[in-house]
Amino acid sequence: MTKASNPGAQLRLALQTAQAEQRVLPFVGIYDLFSASLAANHFEALFLSGFGLAASAYGLPDIGFIGWGDLTSTTSRLRALLPKHHLLIDIDDGFGDPAIAGHVVRSLERCGASGVVLEDQARPRRCGHLDGKQLLPLPEYLNKLKIALQERSSLVIVARTDASDPEEILLRVQAFEKVGCDAVLADGI
Repeated sequence: MTKASNPGAQLRLALQTAQAEQRVLPFVGIYDLFSASLAANHFEALFLSGFGLAASAYGLPDIGFIGWGDLTSTTSRLRALLPKHHLLIDIDDGFGDPAIAGHVVRSLERCGASGVVLEDQARPRRCGHLDGKQLLPLPEYLNKLKIALQERSSLVIVARTDASDPEEILLRVQAFEKVGCDAVLADGI
């Protein structure tokens, strides 16, 4: 892909432009190609959530039923349907250890993802809005995040924490930023 056609570079430029213009770039949640086609009529940036995909594809809760193959196949179909839209993909915890997370990042970038969201949960993982979540120790998550950052070409990587304690959220967000992620998401607020 040329730089001009690279989805990660296009998203990065759109985010910089929105920041310079002091406006928000909304990412509208989608769960399948039909919802994406409807949202794409009104928004340039779409977010495929693990929760939405698990519920729509399998009728199951977001507690680890979907796999990274579900994400790559869905992302490929989304990119074919919507070649000019920004696609941010929820990759949960990266589906295991840092090597797997790195592979998932590379695979999704090849499928046309613009960016990914990588959470700091330990397995067994759960939807960030459900009780019973456990966080990875910060050094373990930072190692996974570093591998994901190394494995991408220009994909935007959003580091997400599911911490709920304000001090822990701040500690983690600052550590994520120091490692060099492109954006942070504090989901537990």
